[in-house]
Amino acid sequence: MRNFTSTQAELGENPLLGVTPIEQVRLDTYCRDEITKTLRGLQEIYRNKVLLKEIQDVLSELVPKGTFWNDGRKGMDLWVIFVLGTLRLSCNWDYDKLKSCYDYHRKIREICGVDLFCDADTVTGRQTIHDNVSLFTKKIANEISKIVVAFSHELLFPEERELHSRCDSFVFETNVHFPTDLNLLKDSVRKVLSIGGRLASSLKIARWREVKSQQKKFHSLYNKLSKMRHSNSKKEELQEKRRLEIEELIKDYLSVAQAHLLKAKTLQNSLEEECPELQINIDYTDLFINQISRRVLNGETILPDEKVYSIFEPHTEWICKGKAGVRQELGVKVCVVEDQFGFILDHRIMKGEQDKDVAVEMVRKSKELYPGLTSMSFDKGFYSKMDKDGQNNQSRIEALEVRAHLPVKGRRNKAAQERESKEAFVIARKQHPAVESAINALESHGFDRCPDKGTPHFERYAAMAISASNIHHLGAIIMAREIKALRRKSKSA
Repeated sequence: MRNFTSTQAELGENPLLGVTPIEQVRLDTYCRDEITKTLRGLQEIYRNKVLLKEIQDVLSELVPKGTFWNDGRKGMDLWVIFVLGTLRLSCNWDYDKLKSCYDYHRKIREICGVDLFCDADTVTGRQTIHDNVSLFTKKIANEISKIVVAFSHELLFPEERELHSRCDSFVFETNVHFPTDLNLLKDSVRKVLSIGGRLASSLKIARWREVKSQQKKFHSLYNKLSKMRHSNSKKEELQEKRRLEIEELIKDYLSVAQAHLLKAKTLQNSLEEECPELQINIDYTDLFINQISRRVLNGETILPDEKVYSIFEPHTEWICKGKAGVRQELGVKVCVVEDQFGFILDHRIMKGEQDKDVAVEMVRKSKELYPGLTSMSFDKGFYSKMDKDGQNNQSRIEALEVRAHLPVKGRRNKAAQERESKEAFVIARKQHPAVESAINALESHGFDRCPDKGTPHFERYAAMAISASNIHHLGAIIMAREIKALRRKSKSA
């Protein structure tokens, strides 16, 4: 059984003794903490009943299939799930911190509608919070973000009908260790042994009883290999001796891995139904054995397209953006569009794409979501040369009736100089660096490193971070206006 809110007066009942109506929860207007700003944004959403109904319709998709609204054991309210999911990303918390704040932070409990008289000492299990917040999907988070941004424009800037935006990309890091082919092989062998041992135990198959011991032995072999270094001696015979020692140790390492791989393949072939999880790790083990043999023993260079940077987060890419002090980043590039008011209009996870590949699509999608979009500024990375049809990103974007403030890469011709010297272009280029501030804010609101595992959860986490950031920004603007009103009132008095 699920309710949107089970303690508020919307159900036609009198509010419980210890429940404060969400509209009447008092928040410190002068507080600059991110929790208060996020709660203020959520409170404003709750106060607008038309917006709340739209949010409720979207959140109703959270209810799993086969779950009845009015029958069965009571589940967590959808409003509480919405609040906790937003706070997790807005404040960049893990589930332990989220549980602690939900149990002991008074204002969070009031916004969630907790009965502070009867349920003052009630705590919620971490797994319960995890299972409910995990019901969010990428689609639901994107729809909520769109609704919140449209409401914010109408509420805060009703006279502004044109949207002027700026677009840029950054790296959303995955939660992985630094990859080498040696430690990736160690990971894949460990998973092969773990999965194979579990299957063999359930099916009572012999030769899999010493899985933990085999994992430790293989790990110790890796540790010994990882500590080996090539000789710095100037004598060639010493250098050659150390090189041969390393090669022999790598051959032993590969030989043990090959033995575990062969045993896993035999187990897979003996199963009535193939185990996909085991097969994936078998394929990874085979790949890394092959790559290490080619690189170390045959002296080949492994091409970037062949490389895998994590067996747990296979979508991870090796990205070098040329930033000072940052040689490389492990993650996926994300492109975002910010409007002149600081709200994030749209985002795109760029799997194997460069900036110039997504420029037109970002404009097209943003224009579909917000028809009032009239201009968008970019940096030089989004520029593309003329194709065989005589078009580039500049002409394609302007065909969508959006002014593209896109600087030319390289030396400018006369037409480019005239276009980039126009007043509107100059103003847009001066305002464009503000998107870096928006990116820094996103990284503070959960967009720095994704703790969730798997590609679908990675995409969901990104969408929820955008939604939470927009709700936080809504609350921040409202609180700033309330402070100005209070100061004007104090001066007039």
